[in-house]
Amino acid sequence: MQLISNSNMASASVKEFGKAWWSEVYNRIIGAVVFLDDASAECLHWDGGLFNLLSGGAVAVKSLSPFEVCKKDQKKAVFITQATSTQLQTISEIIRHSDFTHCILISCVSLDVVYLEVNDGRDVSDVIASGRGSIEATKQLEMMLIGWIGKKQSAVEVVHIPIFTIALTNVVFVTPPYHNIYPLFDGKLEPGSQSIDLHTLSYQERADARRLASGLNNMLDSMNLKEDIYYMGSYSSLLAGILENSPVCLARRKNCLHPASLIIVDRTLDLCGVTSYSTESVLDKIMSALPRFPGHCTEVAVDVSPLCEANVINHPEDVQLSPGCLYHANDDACIQTYEYMINKSHKEVMFDLYNKLSKIDVQKSPSPKSLLKVTPQSVEKIVTASKGNYDIIGKHLGVLQQALAVVQTLKSPRRAQQELLMSLEKQVLQNLAASRDSTSVLHQISHLIKTRKDKNLPLESLLALLIHVYSLVGTEVSFSKQHEESLTETLSVAIFEDHRSLYQKTVETESLMVTPEYCDATSKRVMGQLKDIAQMRRNLQKYNSVLKPCETGVGHEYRGVLQQLVEDLVDTERPELTDLKHRNDSIKDLLRSGLNILTSKKTRSTKHPLDNSTIVIFVVGGITAEECKRLHRSVITSGIDNTVLIGSTKLVTPGEAMRDVLPL
Repeated sequence: MQLISNSNMASASVKEFGKAWWSEVYNRIIGAVVFLDDASAECLHWDGGLFNLLSGGAVAVKSLSPFEVCKKDQKKAVFITQATSTQLQTISEIIRHSDFTHCILISCVSLDVVYLEVNDGRDVSDVIASGRGSIEATKQLEMMLIGWIGKKQSAVEVVHIPIFTIALTNVVFVTPPYHNIYPLFDGKLEPGSQSIDLHTLSYQERADARRLASGLNNMLDSMNLKEDIYYMGSYSSLLAGILENSPVCLARRKNCLHPASLIIVDRTLDLCGVTSYSTESVLDKIMSALPRFPGHCTEVAVDVSPLCEANVINHPEDVQLSPGCLYHANDDACIQTYEYMINKSHKEVMFDLYNKLSKIDVQKSPSPKSLLKVTPQSVEKIVTASKGNYDIIGKHLGVLQQALAVVQTLKSPRRAQQELLMSLEKQVLQNLAASRDSTSVLHQISHLIKTRKDKNLPLESLLALLIHVYSLVGTEVSFSKQHEESLTETLSVAIFEDHRSLYQKTVETESLMVTPEYCDATSKRVMGQLKDIAQMRRNLQKYNSVLKPCETGVGHEYRGVLQQLVEDLVDTERPELTDLKHRNDSIKDLLRSGLNILTSKKTRSTKHPLDNSTIVIFVVGGITAEECKRLHRSVITSGIDNTVLIGSTKLVTPGEAMRDVLPL
C-alpha cells in the first residue's frame, strides 16, 4: 500500500502541478505495459505525450479496453484510470486474460471517493468520517488485484496520483475527466434552489460531484492553498458544501499554509457566452470548425494529407491517415502560438505563424516585414512547399500542423455559416434592446428555421441561437405566447426533417423511432427548457442582466455574468459582491454579528476574495477561449497583484453548449 504525501509537491501553477504528478507516474512504468483511459491519455498529451512513457521505460502503451491482452512475457502492468466501477471491471478482464505478476493501479481520483463508490449501498460513514477511507480503499483494491492475478507470487500496488488538469496557458486550465459534468439535476435546470443536497441527487450525479470536488481539493493540496470558498449557482453551492465539510478537505486545510479564494460558478447562469459565434479567439474558431481528436475533448484533429505524398481519400468512416493536432508540449514555439490563439487577435496569430513558417520555407516567400496582410493562401503556400520533404516536416511538424489547422478553419464551409450567425446575433441583440416587450425576435428565428436550407444553416446552430436569445433576455423580456407556440410547431417539423444530422450516432439513437409525435414532444421539452434558461438569473440581484448599454452610448452589448463578476472583483473600490455567496466561517460570522449587537458596533468587516493572494475562478459546465482572454485582460488591466487562475470543466463550442442543455 502506498499513499503519496502532497506536502513536498507544493507548486505555484497548474502547469507545475500537472508536471509534478506525471513525474510520479513515470517513476513506476519501467518494464511495464501501460494502460490509459481516454481522459488520462488526453492529460498525457498535454504533458508530452506517448513518447514520455516509451522513453521512460514502458514496453508498450495500450488503451484501457476489455479487448486488450498482453503477451506471455509481459509480466508488469500499470493502469492509469479514473477507477470507476466500469473501469475496474475492464481492468479485471485485462488481468485475467494476461499473465501478469506485478500490477500497479494508479487512481486519478481520490481513494476515499473510490471507497464510497465501491461500497455503494453499505454504511461506511464511520470509515469516511474518521478519515480512513483512502487506507481502506487501498486495502480493498489490492485484494481485488491479487484475486484477479490469481497467483501466489504476485506484487500489487494501489496509489492515488491526481492527474486531471491540462494547462492551456499559465493561468487557464481545464479538467478532461470531468468534461461531462454539467449543472443539471435529473436533466433539469434549478435556479438557486435551496432544496438541493447530495442526497437528492441520483447515484451518478452524486459520484460526479464528489469526483470533481475531490479533484479541486487535490489541486489546492498540491499548491499548498487553504481556501475561502465562494459560489454562484445551485451546483456550485453543492461543490462548495462538499469541499467545506468532507473530512479529507478539513484535514488538508489544517496543513496548508497559503490562503486562497476559490470562486465556483454555474455555467447555466449565463449561456450567452458559450452559444455565441461572435469571437475573436482563433482557438474558438478552430474548435468550432474542426472535428475533435479521437477520444479527446480539448484537442482537434488536423488533416495532414497536404504534407504527405500518399494519395489519401478522406472518409468520415475510414480514417486512412492519422490526424495531426494543435498542441505540442515539447515545442516551446508551438506552445507560444497556442497561447496566441487564445489571447491574441486573428491578425497577430497569422503573422506569428507566417513568421515561424518563413524560417523553414523552401520556396523563399516574401519576408513577414514586406507583407501588409497574411492570408490563408500565403500560409498554405509555404506549408504545401514542404510536401514530401520529410526532413523538414520532421523538424517542424508542430508549426506545420498548427498552420494547417488555421488554414483548414478559414477555408471550412462552416466559416461562412459562422459569419452569418455572427451577424444574426448582432441583429437579435439590437432588436431586443430597442423593442423589448414588442419584440418579434422569435418570429424572425422561426422564419430562419424554415429557410435554413436556403441559407445553409444547420439546425443545431439555430438551436444554439435560441439558447443565446433566452439566456440574453432572462426575465427582462416576455415573448408573446403566439410567437412561442408558432416556434414550437416550426421546431417540431425541423427536428423531424433533420433528425439524422441532429441526433449523434449512439446505440440508443440507432434504434430510435423518430415519429412526428416524438418530434412534437421533443419540441415542447426544448421550449420548456428555453423558458427555464430565461429564469436562471432570477435570484441574482446585481448580475441578473447581461444586456447592457454600450459605453459609447450607441446601442447595446452583451456583458456576461463572469465578466461583470471579475470586473467587480478586481475593482479597487471593492464594490459589494452581493451575488457571490461565501461558504466559510458562516457560524463564526453569526457569532460575530451577535457579539456586535451586544457591543453596539454598527460595522463589521466582511471577507473579500482579494484578501487572499491567489484566486481560483472555476466554471462548472464549460468556458470559451474568448471568455478566458477577456477575464484575464480585466485582471491584468486592473493592476492588482493577486494571482488569478481561470479553470473550467472544458472548453466548449456553441454546438456542444446547445447539446449540454437541451433535451434532444
